Amino acid sequence: MNVKIHYRITQDRAGLPQDYSGARYFPVVEGQAIEDIAKALLAVDYQVPASSIEIGRIEH
Repeated sequence: MNVKIHYRITQDRAGLPQDYSGARYFPVVEGQAIEDIAKALLAVDYQVPASSIEIGRIEH
């Protein structure tokens, strides 16, 4: 099953303020927190620190 995660990125990889919002589907893995997985994958994809990603809403 996949869930749709709405997220916001608050800074770019240089640490400058940014306001980007988006949504993406992520697979659900039993026994793992989907928010942690989503933050880690988004941080790698956008090359930003995980602390700059805010999870807004999760749709099942």
